[in-house]
Amino acid sequence: MHLLFNHKYFRASIWLLLLFLLIYMGEKVAYIFIPLVVLLETLFFPMLIAGILYYLTCPFVDWLHHKKIPRTAGVILLYLAALGVLVLFSITITPTIQSEIASLQEDIPLMMQELEQILLQLEERGLLPHLDPQELDVENLARDIAGAFGQYSSQIVESIGAVLDFFTLLFATIIIVPFLLFFLLKEKGSPIISKVLPRLVPENHLPQVNSALAELNRAMGSYVQGIGIVCLSVGILVYLGYNLIGLEYSLILAAFATITNIIPFLGPFIGAIPAVIIGMLHSPAMMLKVIAVIVVAQQLESLLISPQVMGRKLAMNPLTIIILVMVAGRLGGFLAIILAVPAFTILKIIITHVYQFLEDQKEA
Repeated sequence: MHLLFNHKYFRASIWLLLLFLLIYMGEKVAYIFIPLVVLLETLFFPMLIAGILYYLTCPFVDWLHHKKIPRTAGVILLYLAALGVLVLFSITITPTIQSEIASLQEDIPLMMQELEQILLQLEERGLLPHLDPQELDVENLARDIAGAFGQYSSQIVESIGAVLDFFTLLFATIIIVPFLLFFLLKEKGSPIISKVLPRLVPENHLPQVNSALAELNRAMGSYVQGIGIVCLSVGILVYLGYNLIGLEYSLILAAFATITNIIPFLGPFIGAIPAVIIGMLHSPAMMLKVIAVIVVAQQLESLLISPQVMGRKLAMNPLTIIILVMVAGRLGGFLAIILAVPAFTILKIIITHVYQFLEDQKEA
């Protein structure tokens, strides 16, 4: 019996059974954790946004600190600069976005009619299966979708609980994010963490924990800063290209491409779809120009920008990233897609360090 208990597979089975037992017991008393779940749901988005902003703005505060400017003063300067950028954005770019959105809303019915004609022409040429024109009434379909969406939205607005949840999250985000970001930027490199960590971790494990935390910090910093620079670069490139070829709604299309570029590998294709459709509705030549702009922008990004900015610091196989993105989208939607790669990177680093620790323990 003693030899059986010492066998690694037997011990692993025992730990697995204990894990399943804990999950089962937790499900039976789930109501106990409701306040904790509500707290986590309230703080998750503010902490996520503050963490992203921390990695994006930390290099600026570090640069000011190297110029002999105290970190507190550097953070205040950062906030003033951000406020100036927001004011400049609202004065220069917001009117253009509002104008393009208004124009797009007016042109949508005409675009739907043109799309219907294109689909019917493709059907006549045998490139599509037979389509019933009444079933193909894209304008009515778009109107039905818009009506359903409006009805659903009105139901949400009428729901007092949903409204309270929304304002609670909005209030928490607006209030917590600036203070949390200020604290993170100001206290970087301070002895607070070095004093707290020894109280939570045994002294003989402290070097491994410090090493893991340092690697996690470097990986997340590289990923967030790299993604931010790459997305902004792609957005600027496609905006300039769309303007150069005379594509309508260039600003909002470029903004959409910037946002979707957050999604690894699949994002550029998703971001290109609206621009290609609008180009196709304009003319076949415009569609080809749009595709050319997208191809050039993505080639510049993949050959020049990404290798310089992100390099191979995450060391992940492209197939692994695509599988992660597809599974995350199926399980948790857009937010899960964005968080899939960094979450996998964190898990990979933790497992690597735990495995290394266990190997060191065996050798000792």
